[in-house]
Amino acid sequence: MKAPSCWPFLSACLLAGFATAGDQLGVTGVIDMRWIHATGATSFLDGGSGILRFDPDHQDVRLGRAFLASRLRVTDIVTLHTVIDAYGDHDRNAVDVSEFWAEIRPFPTNSLRWRARVGAFYMPVSLENRGPGWSNVYSITPSALNTWIGEEFRTIGAEVEARWLGASSDYLGDFAVVAAAYGWNDPAGTLVADRGFALTDRPSTLFGGLGRPPETFYHEIDRKPGYYGGLTWRHHDRLEVRALRYDNDADPGASTVAGGGAWRTRFSSLGVRWEPSAHWSFIAQYLDGSTEAAAESEAYYQFRQNYHVAFALASLDWGRERLTARLDHFGTHQSDGFDGPPSDQSGHAWTAAWTHDFSEHWQAVAEWIRVWSRFPPRTSFGEPPALLETQTQIAVRYRFHFVT
Repeated sequence: MKAPSCWPFLSACLLAGFATAGDQLGVTGVIDMRWIHATGATSFLDGGSGILRFDPDHQDVRLGRAFLASRLRVTDIVTLHTVIDAYGDHDRNAVDVSEFWAEIRPFPTNSLRWRARVGAFYMPVSLENRGPGWSNVYSITPSALNTWIGEEFRTIGAEVEARWLGASSDYLGDFAVVAAAYGWNDPAGTLVADRGFALTDRPSTLFGGLGRPPETFYHEIDRKPGYYGGLTWRHHDRLEVRALRYDNDADPGASTVAGGGAWRTRFSSLGVRWEPSAHWSFIAQYLDGSTEAAAESEAYYQFRQNYHVAFALASLDWGRERLTARLDHFGTHQSDGFDGPPSDQSGHAWTAAWTHDFSEHWQAVAEWIRVWSRFPPRTSFGEPPALLETQTQIAVRYRFHFVT
């Protein structure tokens, strides 16, 4: 198997980190087993047109996810993070790496705190996936917005954050500015163009594939870096607002010898998380943007697509219980490059989840999703454009954490 083009960069980070390994290691692990019942078409993950992770041919008892998230203190200001994943779905690698980065936090000298990350990691967009290993703390399946972030995007490069702490001025809050430059994300946009949005808890890994036939996303094609920049405001630990602008700055006319092309993908995201009390959480997030690819040159665009996706979530947490409800809305619009039915998607989904913590190590989660979507290219599968799908999951999770 040929390694993705990002491997030399990650190998250099890995060797540099372990060459100076420190004396403190923390590891969090989760094994998630599922019982699933699903209706609808075969999932896109198995070559069909469905947009949920599981389908009637892939249900009953299955591995949801197993992961290890480690944190190694290299020096007083440098920490090495790694996330290793397995999903039990016959990917090209049974076990793979999802994230690997070094974090640098210089000693503070005033109210401004600096942080830098170098390696491969998720950009700071999601307000749902706040748990270890970029896991969702409210339900099993993330929103359509964060499903897509997990599928097609990984920052493979460097990110710098400057955070002002309001405590120095008697303000219980903070404000942060973040900026990043990265490579190896030129194919981002392929999946949302081919399939539209989906709702799954199956993100891509750095060296594996996703779907049937497998898509890979972490390649440097045009030798140009991309960038993103964002702002975060937190107020009294109850309100958080995030805004981010992403642009991979890819050359839509660039391609590889193997035939893979670069997609110019840009979007803006705005999200709000409000926790008015110790028991209630409310999240709303919106993202819109565009992607385009060309066959001949930067002046001739073979394919153009605009997209938007949003969700609203409410969650009640008391004792060992959590109840969550979420509404998703999503759509795409192809404006150029027609070859058959346009890749125009419209859809919405309802999600309900219940979580119960039996103990420090054992947790159960029940989740129900109902999603309706319309996507004209489904006619190539011999199916009607509109599709109603449901998915019920009951997960039993074993969690552990240790520090040495």
